[in-house]
Amino acid sequence: MTEKTSNILYYGGLILLAIGAFGLTFAAFFAIIGLPVFIVGLILVLVSLKKTWKQRLIPIGLFILGIVAFWPIWTQINTVGPEVFLIPEEYRGRVNIIFKEGCGQDLTKTEEGLVYNIPDNGILILDAEQEFGIIEHTYYLVDNDGNRTELPKMDVRDFNEEWTTEKNPNEPSRDKLGVFHWGRSGSQGENIDQEGNVTNENELHTFSEFYVSTYNDLTERFGFKYEREFDKIRDKEFEKCK
Repeated sequence: MTEKTSNILYYGGLILLAIGAFGLTFAAFFAIIGLPVFIVGLILVLVSLKKTWKQRLIPIGLFILGIVAFWPIWTQINTVGPEVFLIPEEYRGRVNIIFKEGCGQDLTKTEEGLVYNIPDNGILILDAEQEFGIIEHTYYLVDNDGNRTELPKMDVRDFNEEWTTEKNPNEPSRDKLGVFHWGRSGSQGENIDQEGNVTNENELHTFSEFYVSTYNDLTERFGFKYEREFDKIRDKEFEKCK
């Protein structure tokens, strides 16, 4: 290998290391792209044989150290919460939280974080802007005396069905009560005309939702008919707020 070729590999590798490190830190949501770029850069630096081991390993080590040191900072900055959801003890089904500035209740903040007091109908409208990031949520059922019972966060992928390719040997009980589809969010109320303009901007809002349910009840009790009725109630509540 010539000195010129080694320099091209070395400095090209350093550039890819820098790009990859950026993708793994500041643009961490694109880690699926940043990681391969970083690995290619690492290989190029290592194969630049005209450089000493010290010249090759020190920059690689510095980049890796920088990524490892940045991750806790990035996680802290992008974590939403802590957020606490207080749900009536007997409530079962879908919970919908609508975020619409200038409409609804104020969001409560306490020492334990942002507190969402869910009404008996499961629909909470807040005069607040929704924040997005890494989720730090806790869910509780609350009785009339204020006593809390924490609900586990559950995942439908943990349950075995006919179409499940990899069976879960530790499948949870299908009658265990928990929170499903937590972290689900979206937006509603935006209509676009033929010219690409928003026609009802005042109705545009974001929302988050989850279900207090057992796995069995997700489809048996809270199917299409339930969803349609829930949407009607939600729309009426939102109309009252506006």
